[in-house]
Amino acid sequence: MMLSLHRRTCLLAGLSLMLGVAAHAADGLAGDSPFKPPASAAAANAATPDAPIELRGIMAEGDHYMFSIYDTAKKSSTWARLNEPGRDFTIKTHDEARDLITVEQNGRLLTLTLKAAKVVSGPANMMMPRPVAAQPVPVGGPVVLNPTPADEQRRSEAVAMEVRRRRALREQAAQQANQTQR
Repeated sequence: MMLSLHRRTCLLAGLSLMLGVAAHAADGLAGDSPFKPPASAAAANAATPDAPIELRGIMAEGDHYMFSIYDTAKKSSTWARLNEPGRDFTIKTHDEARDLITVEQNGRLLTLTLKAAKVVSGPANMMMPRPVAAQPVPVGGPVVLNPTPADEQRRSEAVAMEVRRRRALREQAAQQANQTQR
């Protein structure tokens, strides 16, 4: 069926309008992605440079938040809440939108942003094959799944011979120990 020129023009205009709206909506969604770093340079520059402590984690516990604070000098971390006493620092405020906190330490007000994780790939040959240890052979030879009476007889004789050998070794060791004690 042939469409008139007017209908084709309207159809193309409608399609281009829908594609433009979809592209605009997709741009807005991609810009608000939680997996992208903050777009504003203010969030990156808001942190206090060379702060002796770092914000390493944020955990929500009901209506309260806990913050993992890493002390670079002590090389240790601790979890703390807002305005929690008993530490050499006090967390004063929390900006949930920018993952930012302000901390008072030794009379100095520090602004800390959540430290970004560094992902580094390792060398390609990380997995080295382990050497396979030789499996000991059981007394009497290899294991037989459905032994015949002859197989059982051979196994019994091998076990008896191994018992005699070990007894002889123990007796020999005991005699040597008695001779060295005299």
